[in-house]
Amino acid sequence: MSNFKQRTLIYFAAVSAGALLLSNLAAIKLWDLFGIAVDGGVVVFPLTYIIGDLIVEFYGRRIARNVILASFLVNVIAVAVFYIVIALPVYPGWELQSAYASVLGFTPRIICASLIAYLCSNFTNNYLFTRLRNGHSVFKNSFIARALGSSAFAHIIDSAIFETVAFLGVLPFSDFVAQAVFAYLLGIGFELILSPVEAWIAKKLRPRLCEYQNNNQFSFEITKRIPGKLGRAGIIHTPHGDIQTPAFMTVGTRGEVRYLSMKDLKSIQAQAMLSNGYHLRNISEEIADQGGLAKWSGWNGPTLTDSGGFQVMSLGSGCGKVVSMEKERNVTNAEKKDRLAHVSEDGVHFHDPFTDQDDFIGPKESMEIQCRIGADIHMAYDELTSLADSYEYNKEALARTERWARRSLQVHKKHCDDLGYHQALYGVLQGGRWEDLRRSTARKLAAMDFDGYGLGGAFLKESLGEILRWCCEELPEDKPRHLLGLSHPDDILIGTEMGADTFDCVAPTREARHGRIYTRHGNIAIKKFADSDELIEEGCDCPTCQAGWTRGQLRALLKSPDPKDREKYFNLASIHNLRFIIRLTEEARAAILDGTFDQYKENFLKDYYQKNA
Repeated sequence: MSNFKQRTLIYFAAVSAGALLLSNLAAIKLWDLFGIAVDGGVVVFPLTYIIGDLIVEFYGRRIARNVILASFLVNVIAVAVFYIVIALPVYPGWELQSAYASVLGFTPRIICASLIAYLCSNFTNNYLFTRLRNGHSVFKNSFIARALGSSAFAHIIDSAIFETVAFLGVLPFSDFVAQAVFAYLLGIGFELILSPVEAWIAKKLRPRLCEYQNNNQFSFEITKRIPGKLGRAGIIHTPHGDIQTPAFMTVGTRGEVRYLSMKDLKSIQAQAMLSNGYHLRNISEEIADQGGLAKWSGWNGPTLTDSGGFQVMSLGSGCGKVVSMEKERNVTNAEKKDRLAHVSEDGVHFHDPFTDQDDFIGPKESMEIQCRIGADIHMAYDELTSLADSYEYNKEALARTERWARRSLQVHKKHCDDLGYHQALYGVLQGGRWEDLRRSTARKLAAMDFDGYGLGGAFLKESLGEILRWCCEELPEDKPRHLLGLSHPDDILIGTEMGADTFDCVAPTREARHGRIYTRHGNIAIKKFADSDELIEEGCDCPTCQAGWTRGQLRALLKSPDPKDREKYFNLASIHNLRFIIRLTEEARAAILDGTFDQYKENFLKDYYQKNA
C-alpha cells in the first residue's frame, strides 16, 4: 500500500470516528423542524456512509469493517470518559454537574441508540454497496447509483433502530412514527445532495488509490474459436492482470513454485500461479493482512486457489497426490478404518497428517479460507470421487457437490471483496466417467451465478476428450473453464480443442526433480546422459537452454552429493519443463488465431509421441 493510500485511509478513519462522535453529540439535542422533533444524530450518518463507500471501493470490506469497529470503540471510550468527568467532584466553578443535570437521565439511551444504529447501518451499507457493485444492473457501472441504493436501505436501518431504542415508549406512537419517517426522509435528502460530491471525490482519488487492473473486476472475452470445435482463444481479465488463453498456470502449492523465484517465473513468461487452499489455510489470516496472495507471495500477477477438497478427499480414498488416469482395475480405495477423512453433508472431517490434529473443512470454511488467501480465482468446494467408486456413489456425491456449490456461492458473495479487489468463483464439475451425470451437473452449475468452471474428476485418459465435450456443450460459452490437474501435451491439446481455457499440474516440476526432461521429440531421462555435450533441446527459448546448459552438466548436478548442486539442478530443470508447457499453450493459442490449430496439434503430437496423432 502506497504512502498516499495509507494517509488517505487514516483521514477516512478519522472522519468516520468524528462523524459518529458528532452524531452522539447531536443526538442529545432535538431539533424542531416544521413542528416535528428530529434528532440530530442519524442525519449525520450520510457522512459515515460516504466514507464507508470510499473505503469499500478502494480498500475492501475487510478494512472498512475494521474502520467501523475502530470508530465505534473510539466513541465508546469518549462516552465513558464523558460520564467519568461528570461524576468527578470537580471544582465547583466548572459547574459540570449542573450543566448536564437536565440530560443525564436521558442521554445514555440516546447514545446507545446512536452507537447501535451506527454499527448496524454502516455494516449494512458496506455489504449492499459491495453486492450492487458485483451485480449485473446499472449499479455495477454507476458509483452514484451504488451509493444511493445502499444508503437508502441503510437509512431505513439507522432510523428504525435509533428511533426505536431512543423514543419508543417515550413519545406518543403517532409522534414516534412521524419522527422516524421524517428522520429517514431528511437523511435521504442529505444523501441526494452529497452523492454527486462523493462520486466526484471517488473519481479524483481513483487514479491514486486503485492499484488494480480491469476496473477491479473479473471478466472473460473470446478472441477466436476453433471452427467446428468447442475450443477457443480468449482473455481472462482479473484485478491483477490478464491471462491470454489457452494458458498453463504454474503450481505454487504454498505460494511459491519449488526451487524457482518469482523472477524465474517471469523469465519463462508464466501468466498465472495456482496455490492450494488446504496447505495455506492455517496462515490465511497472515496472507490477508499482507494484502492477499499476489502481494504476500511476491508474484503480483493473476492467481488461483483450489478449494483444498482434493487434498482432503485423498486422505479418505487413499488415491495419492495426483489424480489417477490409470486403468480402474489398478485403483482401490483405502479401507474405511485406514482413512483419514470422512465425508458428511456439512463437509469433510479429517486428520491432518502434517499437524497431527483433527480438522474440518466444508463449503463455508473453504470459501472463507480462500477469500482470506485472496487469489483472483477460487474453486467451489466439491467432493472428488476415485476411479474405484461406483455409479451409485458418484451420483450421491455429485448431488452433495451441487448442494455444496450453492453454499459456496452464498458464502463467497459475502467475502469476495474483503481485500479490496474482486475475487471470482468457479463451480467445479464432477460426475466421473458417466455422461448423464456430467451433463446433468453441467446444466445445474451453468444455471448458478459462477464466474467460470473447473473441470475435475477422476477418469480414464482415453475418455478425456469425450468427457470434456459432454461438459462444455452444456456450459455457458462466455465463461472460462479450467481443466484441473492435467498437463501432458496430449491432455492440453485435447483439452484446448474441447473447450478448456486454462490448465494446471505439478507434473512439469515434479518430473523435472526426478530427472524427466521434456523435449519436442518426447521426454528424456537425464540420468542416461553422463558426459553428454548435447544441449537439452536445440532451439529451446527457456533460460536454461539459452544459457547453454548441457544434458551432461544437468546430470552431474543431479547426481552430485552437494545439496546446493542438486538444488541448482532442480531450478534449471524445472525452468525448462515449465517453459516447455507454457510455450505449448502459447503456440496453441497462436495456431487458433491463425486458423491452423488442427494441423499444429497433429504435427506436435506426431513429433512428441513419435507416432501419428
